[in-house]
Amino acid sequence: MTLACTSGKLNHMAQGSLSEIRLDEEIWRSGSPERRLEWRAAIDEILQEGKFEFAGEVTGAKAVLTVRKTEILLAMSAHGSEPTTCTLALDQLGPYLTDYIDTCLEMTRLSVGTRSPRLEALDIAKRLVHDEAGETVRSMVKSPRPDHATARRLFTLIVTLIYDTTRLTARPHLRPT
Repeated sequence: MTLACTSGKLNHMAQGSLSEIRLDEEIWRSGSPERRLEWRAAIDEILQEGKFEFAGEVTGAKAVLTVRKTEILLAMSAHGSEPTTCTLALDQLGPYLTDYIDTCLEMTRLSVGTRSPRLEALDIAKRLVHDEAGETVRSMVKSPRPDHATARRLFTLIVTLIYDTTRLTARPHLRPT
């Protein structure tokens, strides 16, 4: 089975955010200072901008991500809510991860200005992959369910966990999507 989520019964849905996101110790220790900085930036963006639909009123919602060979476990808990664990299967996310990184790499290889039609086409392609990946993440995380923008941010964090994106050679014309 490629997806597994467990959660408590859904009462009424309340919108909320996470107060903390942690990476498991093994992945954290394995990261270079540059990767840890990148992970912190992605996590901070989710904490500041992320929105989730929780079952009932919750406070102090926290998440822990554990990276395994074939999956990422996303465990969330909050006071007043049943704990939730979702398995994000990398075989489902793999095509998006590959397309996203390949597009980013192709963008870094361009030696053209910011108004290049090729660069603009690649930027659109990258945004489309990011949107589709976000929808897939959103469908995998049933409860608490992220909104589309938050699911995109979760995908960004997953990209940085799976690939060492600090090694991408960034050009000035690259901009985040």
